[in-house]
Amino acid sequence: MADAKFDLKDKKNIYVVFVAIICLTSIYMFYDSIWTEFEETQKSLIEEQKNAQAELDKINSQRSRIPMLEADLQKAEIEFERLKEMFPEEEKVPLRLQDLYSVVRASGVNIQVFKPNGQEQKEHFVENKYSFNVNAGYHMLGYLFAEIANFNYPTTIDNLKLNRFGSISQEVKKAEEHGWEPVTMSVSFDLTTFTSRKK
Repeated sequence: MADAKFDLKDKKNIYVVFVAIICLTSIYMFYDSIWTEFEETQKSLIEEQKNAQAELDKINSQRSRIPMLEADLQKAEIEFERLKEMFPEEEKVPLRLQDLYSVVRASGVNIQVFKPNGQEQKEHFVENKYSFNVNAGYHMLGYLFAEIANFNYPTTIDNLKLNRFGSISQEVKKAEEHGWEPVTMSVSFDLTTFTSRKK
């Protein structure tokens, strides 16, 4: 049997070659445009999925901290309320005078002078100043200062001056007769309370 030769002059062969070229060109164009774009899109989506999974893993690792963070927030809110009470925006003069009056009565000291001495503006707070002159015994004065120190807001005592009470001999005599503590000192001091400063 004679070898069949591929004859380019034959129309059928030309048609076959033409169809083969078109098929190969179509396959190349499909690969070059669609498939390459598909692969790039696939790579991009895989990378985005990895990043999203990493972010999700980070969020999930923090979820166990939510109860602790909520507890910390609750503590901070309680502390903030306590600080607001300690440093109110306006001086609560009536309440603080009531505190002082109660302490003075309980301690037994005799107030001779009490007067507000104005306010002093600081950077973040205001100092509210008061002056006191009292007559008291040693234990009375100690009780007074201890109770002032136990107020639920900060206070300071400055310029403390102690002098011997003028009628000490009469006080000692009365104390012996009646069994109470004698007034032995005249005391002056400045009391300062604090409020927050309005911005």
